[in-house]
Formats: sequence, structure tokens, C-alpha cells
Amino acid sequence: MGRFPKPCLDCGQLTTGNNRCDEHENLVEQLHNAKRAVVKKQTGQYSGDYKKRAKLVRETALLCHLCGDGARVNDPWVADHLNPGEFGSNAILLPAHKSCNEKRGNKPVI
Repeated sequence: MGRFPKPCLDCGQLTTGNNRCDEHENLVEQLHNAKRAVVKKQTGQYSGDYKKRAKLVRETALLCHLCGDGARVNDPWVADHLNPGEFGSNAILLPAHKSCNEKRGNKPVI
């Protein structure tokens, strides 16, 4: 069953996409990407150094720092920030199962 056309939030042109026509959807995406780039540059979030360190953490992981278990099938290792919101080369990264990291969210380790 197809979607009903609805007006673009910006120009009113009928669209069957999300809330914007293709042109405005692309403009909004570009704006979001520009904002993300500024935050990443200011905080060092996910810089080249982070990627290298995160890869090393994932490749050498033996135990999840959140649950204490070893490797699990279909639950890959991720590099978890010990202090959420702390980025850059000084941020402490520890191995965690993807599911444990998602459960924890942005809460600090207690």
C-alpha cells in the first residue's frame, strides 16, 4: 500500500517521502552534517586518533568492562567511553559488548 502525498514542511510541494520534498530534505541533511562537523572539530570527537585507539580496544578486547563477560556470538565489541561526553585524545576507552554499551547509554559507570 502506497503512502499518501503530504505537503513539504518548507515549500508545500506534495511529497510521498518523509516531511520534506527531495530538495529540502537534502538541504536539511547538509545543515545537520555541517553542524556535526563543527561539533566534531571542537571536541575531537571521532578524530583519526579516536579511530585508531577504538580499533585497538576492539581488537584486543577480552572482557566487557560493563558486565565482565567475554566474547559473545552476534554481540560485537565496541570501544566505550568510560566518561560519556568526554572526547579527544585523553578520553578513556574500554571494551564493551555492543548490547551492554547500548543499555548503559550516556550514564556514567557506577
